[in-house]
Amino acid sequence: MSAPDNTSITVDTLRAVLLSHRYAPGEELTWVGGVIRSWDAALVEVTLSDGTTGIGEAGAGIMAAVAVPGLVEAYRPYLEGRTFTNPLDVGDHLRAYTAFWSRGGLAAGVAGAIETAVLDAASRRAGVPAYELLGGLARDDIEAYASGGLGTTFDDVSDWATAQVRAGFGTVKFRAMTDPDTTIDLMNHVVGRLPEGTRFIIDAVQACASHPWSVADAVRVGEHAARLGARWYEEPAQADDVAGFAAVRHAVDVPVSGVESNATEREFAQLIEGEAIDIAQPDVTFVGGPRAFARVADRAAEGGVACVPHVWGSAVTFAANLHVALAHPHVELFEFCTLPNPLRDAMRAEPVDFRDGRIGAPTAPGLGLVLTPELEQEFAFIPGGGHVIR
Repeated sequence: MSAPDNTSITVDTLRAVLLSHRYAPGEELTWVGGVIRSWDAALVEVTLSDGTTGIGEAGAGIMAAVAVPGLVEAYRPYLEGRTFTNPLDVGDHLRAYTAFWSRGGLAAGVAGAIETAVLDAASRRAGVPAYELLGGLARDDIEAYASGGLGTTFDDVSDWATAQVRAGFGTVKFRAMTDPDTTIDLMNHVVGRLPEGTRFIIDAVQACASHPWSVADAVRVGEHAARLGARWYEEPAQADDVAGFAAVRHAVDVPVSGVESNATEREFAQLIEGEAIDIAQPDVTFVGGPRAFARVADRAAEGGVACVPHVWGSAVTFAANLHVALAHPHVELFEFCTLPNPLRDAMRAEPVDFRDGRIGAPTAPGLGLVLTPELEQEFAFIPGGGHVIR
């Protein structure tokens, strides 16, 4: 990816912005693996020397928002007053000067949030959608699948999946139960009630599980998913267990995907080179920004691996991943989380163009985001919520 020469920018200031939508007691989103007490968003706002602003998000802030302001402060000396010819140079610049402490994890997400914010600001200033500074559209629209599938009962999950098909999605993704046998029963229940022609994805959620399944159990679930015709089998092993991913992948006749929480290109390279996945799932807000995402997608293409972004957060995460997905030739499918989340909707400058299971290219300048003092007040951050893993 490269940006036109006229996108040279000087960063004036940056600040962390934490937001929350706290669910009322009894209305929290629950599933057997945890609870979502609130949707938290850990944003970074960048102001350029001409006063133009842009917004990025550190995706892991949905679970660890309180850690983000300190990381923003740590990056500040390496950014304020700096001039960049290309907004996509920002992440590499930060990683080069902070390699002692920022080689992954949430730190990578914050560096990516800053790069995303600079891209947003530069494209707003140019009056064009952000994908134009990412090389232009590779496609005019992209297939989307419905993601959510939470619930503590089989009917909770089945009712959600059916509603997504009615809304126009052709593929639905739902999450496993705690143990393999109940997960197999869940698949039988949900898939047996889906309208004819609907595809499904089963997310084992083992990459972030506190007590992950054994390889043998993960294989049993994957074999059953294959028999039911799953589109893919997501994260059947813990995130850093490349050997476990590879063992499952070679034992089942269904594509295996991962790892959405990976924060470096290196982690994806290990999965691809280890023949551990069929589908790479980077997230702009986790993996270090738009340029790092593109490198992962390029590496996946070279390795014969598909690339489908993980998208789970506020409107900022949605927009950042959508613009990168529309601009990259190797990304042909997009995750659309349909769980109730006002932070996914309130900051949009224009509605999502979703029709017939596909999302059209946005037209607003930048990432198409709005952050006002009124929104910051309405969604003021409330500590102690977020996504909690059991």
